[in-house]
Amino acid sequence: MFHKYTFLLFALYCLCSDGVLSNSLLAPCKIEDAACIQKSVQAAAPKIITGIPELGIESSDPLFLERIEGDLSILKYKFFNTTITGYKDCQISNIIISPDLTNVHFELNCPTLKMSGLYDINGRLIILPVEGNGDFFLTTGKYNILVDSELKIQPGTDGKSHLSIKNFKLKCTAKSPIIFDFRNLFNGQKDLSDAVHKFANESWDEVSKLVQDPVFYACMNKIIKHVNKYLKTVPLEDFKLN
Repeated sequence: MFHKYTFLLFALYCLCSDGVLSNSLLAPCKIEDAACIQKSVQAAAPKIITGIPELGIESSDPLFLERIEGDLSILKYKFFNTTITGYKDCQISNIIISPDLTNVHFELNCPTLKMSGLYDINGRLIILPVEGNGDFFLTTGKYNILVDSELKIQPGTDGKSHLSIKNFKLKCTAKSPIIFDFRNLFNGQKDLSDAVHKFANESWDEVSKLVQDPVFYACMNKIIKHVNKYLKTVPLEDFKLN
């Protein structure tokens, strides 16, 4: 019986740090071990994206955004109460972390992303005038997202060092057709609405390059907030081997 209790205490010791169960979903890796880091992040990312209610981490799939605003030179648009799904199916790859933990580069390949909500739009969609407000639905095909971000190490409330993701830059590329469906364009004038939809759906590559950045930056900003909230619960020492 004594040996059973000894084993139990040893197991708890291995699971705990300062008496607190570790929240780490990331397997510990050496900073120079790219294969280990990639495997660890690929395993942890879907769980973090799905959300961890017991840690107060909200879901990033579905992702809800109250407002997205695009203030472009020829086009102004606003999306309200937008729901985006598909991020949990994105494959993360090509993860490169600087040896001093100040920068990270990674790539997301998403098979499809879906958006729905309310819109208000006015301006020119490249060659066509466009205006309207109402419900919208948008479905992408494959999307490639390159992320370059700064990292910062800072002390947590537990007195230990924690990693966080700071400023980031995105390069987003649609790899296959996008379906645009904006209800009530031109206050319901079907001929004008059909012309804009035909142009947008046939010229999806050109249209995506015009309108995509405000959407993806808003999405990534919220996803990174969720990731940083998770990282506050896990000391750097739990997943970084010296």
